[in-house]
Amino acid sequence: MMRLLNILFLFVGLAVSAQPSGKDHQTEGAADLIFSNPEKSARISEKAFLDAKNYNEKITALSRLVNAQMVLGDISQVINNCVKGISLSKEKNDKINQIRFLSMLGNQYQQLNMNNEAKKNLDEAENLINAIDLPKDLLFIKGNVYNVKGIVFKNELNCEFAVKYFDKALDVYNKLPSEDVVTTNKLLIDIQKAVCLESLGHSGEAESIYQMILKSNNPGIGYNKYFASVGLADIYLKRNEVDKADKVLQTINVKEFSSYDSELTGFFFKLKAQSSYLKRDSKSYLYYFERYNENLMQISKSQNKIISRLVKNENQNLSEESNKSLMRNVVVFLILLILFSIFLIFFHHYLRKKAIM
Repeated sequence: MMRLLNILFLFVGLAVSAQPSGKDHQTEGAADLIFSNPEKSARISEKAFLDAKNYNEKITALSRLVNAQMVLGDISQVINNCVKGISLSKEKNDKINQIRFLSMLGNQYQQLNMNNEAKKNLDEAENLINAIDLPKDLLFIKGNVYNVKGIVFKNELNCEFAVKYFDKALDVYNKLPSEDVVTTNKLLIDIQKAVCLESLGHSGEAESIYQMILKSNNPGIGYNKYFASVGLADIYLKRNEVDKADKVLQTINVKEFSSYDSELTGFFFKLKAQSSYLKRDSKSYLYYFERYNENLMQISKSQNKIISRLVKNENQNLSEESNKSLMRNVVVFLILLILFSIFLIFFHHYLRKKAIM
């Protein structure tokens, strides 16, 4: 689900970075390659950023770079470049790009379960949204900020607040033209909302939402059908309706998403293990339980690797800043030493001249 959320934020990035900023064939080429060859897109965008001669060129190139890195799933680099984007846009008082980079940064931190950092950036984005009138074609950003804030509250088990933010996000999307990406995002929010409703004891409402999603024939449904399916199967297993749960689980082809969505894959294995346990099928239970644990280990390793990279980058930045500070101090000390030496020489000459007189 987090990979899907990345793609939805990517559409926002493309929409905003497409705002008029002068022709730049280099970054336009990078945009064309974002899905077909994101590695090349990232290389082109990075070079364009380094070669940029003004703010518009820099912010456009950085946007393309972040978009490519989001497709690649390189969270640590997305975070580093979002921080650059926030800094650049603050210098120019460009609130639209501040909101965009803050919201994307909050999204990345949420994927790492760093909820405090996520909320800090999302709160700042929400405050800016409330302070300005967003153009209608950029309302998508507002909906995504509300969406991710809802997910953060959901992960903190504060589902009452989460549902409020999901409803605010849905209210925004309902005002937008009915396009596939809008439909996908609305269905994604419906799923998150259903999870919260179930945890609040409203399993009937949650079940209705999942069934509504599964009956939808809208082409924008995409992989949301699998999220809805595992959610529905989870409700049935909690009611001990094993046959109904198995019927739903049999419709899920885990191979279609196992390579890119470890969260959904893990949930599927967990439900299969629970179903096997309730049917007292020990062989099947042990198989799926082992797959579930392997998936958890994979998620943990991946997150630890990203966080370690972030810490390393932060330490490097601190070290570079410390070295710069040290160099500044050395330069200041040398200048003062030279000035003091000049003063001593003049003072020495003055005393000798006075002594001769």
